[in-house]
Amino acid sequence: MKTLAKILFTCIALILVLLHGAALHASSQSKLVSYETDFYDQDRQRPIKVTVWYLSGESGNSCESSANSRCLATSSSKAKLVVLSYGAMGSVRSMNWLAYPLAAKGYIVAGINHFGESWVYGRENTQTQAALKLWERPLDISYVLDQFNKQSPFQLPLDIENTTAIGFSSGGSTVLSLAGARYAFEQARIHCQNAAKVDLSCRYTQDDLPELPKRAKQSLKDNRIKQVIALDPAAGHITSTKSLTKITAKALIFGLANGDFLPLQYHAGFYQEHIKNSELYRFEGNEGHFVFQDSCELDIKVHGIALCTDKKGVDRKKVQQQALSRIFEFLK
Repeated sequence: MKTLAKILFTCIALILVLLHGAALHASSQSKLVSYETDFYDQDRQRPIKVTVWYLSGESGNSCESSANSRCLATSSSKAKLVVLSYGAMGSVRSMNWLAYPLAAKGYIVAGINHFGESWVYGRENTQTQAALKLWERPLDISYVLDQFNKQSPFQLPLDIENTTAIGFSSGGSTVLSLAGARYAFEQARIHCQNAAKVDLSCRYTQDDLPELPKRAKQSLKDNRIKQVIALDPAAGHITSTKSLTKITAKALIFGLANGDFLPLQYHAGFYQEHIKNSELYRFEGNEGHFVFQDSCELDIKVHGIALCTDKKGVDRKKVQQQALSRIFEFLK
């Protein structure tokens, strides 16, 4: 009996070692990757460049790679989707700090670049006035969701009906509009008469606003967006309070107590105050608006605020790790 028990114990141990080795081998075949793809919305005559981050797996019987089918390292029946929207005049390429960790957790992350205000379309196609055409942004994202729903670029379908949307600055406004927030541009003039000195968003809206098309005044809500995360969101001063009270999606909003661009009470705090199913995560130090972008070394200022240089005592990477920790808790 002792001999038999010893043989069984040895066999079990050997199986465990083999299983562990197989798991390590499978893990070693997975890697974080990204690629770029292009769409074109014929109805709006508008190109849409998308960057996708994901955790790849090794092709095999359950994952046949082809030109239209990329291999995911996942055992789920559907892949979880997160869409990203960046700040005005930028690019989702500045959000790698967020995209790669999300992809490492198994999410498909799709970052949408908005034509007219993103340099990825070429400097010749950028116009500062395009930053005010905020209604185009959520329409871009909804169009991309439509295309992914028609044909997943992976071996698995995407869980489009349970999409999470995350945005920074103008992108924060974008994801909130996807949840049901509606623009009220007529509020800008009154607000900026009193707050222009402290609220730098007035630099965009104190001049004559563009003629608004019909779709800019309509709801841009996309029912496939079930939860939103807004990083120091902009455009609170041109958002309808009534529309915020009707939002049902879960919302996590990051605000800066001592921010240098968007005063908390007019933007992040304003959104959280009126969205019922929301919470506000405040950074209480000297964190500045651009702390939610990738670290960089460019000597650029936006309306007098340094893009890459943080205030004394602020560690951008530590702030982003703190934000990521809270985001992952929220996504659970």
